[in-house]
Amino acid sequence: MSARTRPLVLTATLAAVLLGATACFPLPSPLGSDDAADAPTPVPTAEEFSTPGDEATATPDDFDDVFAERDEFFREQQLPMDGSPLVAVTPAQQDFIAQQRAYVEEQGLSWTASDESLSLALAGDACETAILSRHQVDASTMTAHVTTSPLFAQLIPADLDGAARTQAEAPIASVMVFGATFLCPDDGDQWVAAYQDVYGG
Repeated sequence: MSARTRPLVLTATLAAVLLGATACFPLPSPLGSDDAADAPTPVPTAEEFSTPGDEATATPDDFDDVFAERDEFFREQQLPMDGSPLVAVTPAQQDFIAQQRAYVEEQGLSWTASDESLSLALAGDACETAILSRHQVDASTMTAHVTTSPLFAQLIPADLDGAARTQAEAPIASVMVFGATFLCPDDGDQWVAAYQDVYGG
């Protein structure tokens, strides 16, 4: 695998499973609370793994490290890579899903196994992106992630653009970010700040 590629393994593996999922459940989230993280000092990010000016210093070992960390994250989270639906198994996943489900049901909506699988996929995908971005997440990371995510592509009509697209993206991104605060809490504050920068809140 080329070190210059940036595969989102979880996303690619789960895309087929989630074809029937419906988008956009509201978020019971830290995004609007008083304790939401202040925006971090912006960290320049670039495509793939390097930051501007670092191209000459990045080594194959740097890329191996992020892939090894990504693989370890998948092992710790017990996320299946065979395309089967995701079910909350770790305490953090169960806490996330319990809060997300409770909020959705408080809105008078029903909760399904597909909602659980999709929520976990979105959160895991965000954590994978944070790892592959060397834990430097900002508004540009959020925008690039949403723009290139097969999950978002499946959940948002292709003909939407401008404000309509942003409006459709926001609730999906909010679930993703809320989940990331559970599955990869060390990256959670940066994801929250990135969400606020891109979508407001």
